[in-house]
Order: sequence, then structure tokens, then C-alpha cells
Amino acid sequence: MNKVLIYFAEKKIGDFTTEVQCTPKRRTGHFDLSIYLKNAKSQTSKIPLFKGLFSKGNTSRNIQPWFDFHFSDAAVFSGEKNMILSQRGSCAEQAFHMIEQASAPGGMIFVSLVTDLIWDIPSSIHSVTRECLSLRSLSIPPAATPLGHLIFEAGFLNVKSQGFDVQGSSRLAGEKAFSPEAERSFSRKIKADLTEYLQRNDPLDSSGLHRICRAHAEYALKKLA
Repeated sequence: MNKVLIYFAEKKIGDFTTEVQCTPKRRTGHFDLSIYLKNAKSQTSKIPLFKGLFSKGNTSRNIQPWFDFHFSDAAVFSGEKNMILSQRGSCAEQAFHMIEQASAPGGMIFVSLVTDLIWDIPSSIHSVTRECLSLRSLSIPPAATPLGHLIFEAGFLNVKSQGFDVQGSSRLAGEKAFSPEAERSFSRKIKADLTEYLQRNDPLDSSGLHRICRAHAEYALKKLA
């Protein structure tokens, strides 16, 4: 637990620093983890940046450490207007990179799609991702959605959307490559999925979903080139 506390404490996210709370659960190697933001006034955010479960995994069973969490795209402080992290430079990306840097090769993250509904904080990252994935006729690759883009950007190349529901809540999952061979395999798959998506002739995009996701897909392909 001390390593987790030390790692996530006082990290820089834009103009903010992090404050971490971590308590062990009854199950050995599992911890309740909450990471808050602190502003220049040393105020702690009313809502955590990340809140969920951290598991040290089980190396004897080839299970690497994993995170299962809610992510808030809003920094909420008393007496101040909510600040949207994804609209403040690369703050949202920095937050996910912090999780990636604490993840071992082969590690996974599970990110809730319904945090905005549960915490009653509007978030286009969550609502747009939910809409993209709920309308299966759109066939949008998970990595091209707003939340999937953050997972991909953080280095979890294998972004998945189906079959990864945990405790009844919908989630996106991201897997970090365990080896160079796995990274090449993940890269080939995501390139194929995103290329096929960009080459399709989709119907009129009145909702703007494809415009958002195509931009993410093009970004990802350039990064993988």
C-alpha cells in the first residue's frame, strides 16, 4: 500500500497536484483507491479524479496488476466553477498517463462509462462514448471514442468495449502489451480496425459522433505509423 501512496501522491496534472487515499480491502492485494486534485489554494477537489479498485494481481497465475475505476473529467472545488480537464491542454491525457506509468506490462484498466450519471457531473467524454458504443449500427472502434482515445493515448493499445462489465457497470477496458510481440499484435489489430472505419462511407452524421471519432482514429493511426 505504501508504494501506491508514494507513487500517486503529489503528481502534477496541469496546474494541479494529486492527493491520494488508499486503504486495503479484506482480499489480500486489493485496495480502495481515490486520487484527488489540489489547486493553487491547496484546496482538495470535492470529487476524486479517479476512484475505484487497485489490485496487485497474482503473478503466480500470470495476472498482472489492474485498475478498475471511475474517472472525472471535471475538477470541482468549493466556490469555483467546475474546470473540464479535457478542455485544459493535456490534463486528461496526463491523468491517464499517470495510471499507465503505475501499470506493469500486461496490466489492464477498466474505466466506467457511467461516471457522469453516477456522480451527477455532466461529461461529454462519457456521454459521447456511451452513445457511440450503444448504437452498434455505427460500428465505431472503441479506441476512436473519446474515452477510448484517452486509454489508447496512455499506452493501453488493446482497447475493448464488450464483455468487460464489472459489478454491473459498463466499462471500457484497456490492456498494456506484455511483450514487444504483443505490442505488435495489438498495433496491427487497432490499425486494421481504425483504417476500415475511416474507409467506410457512413450515412449523414447529424449527431457529430463520426466527426469526433474520425479525428481520434486519424490521430491514432499517425501515432502508430
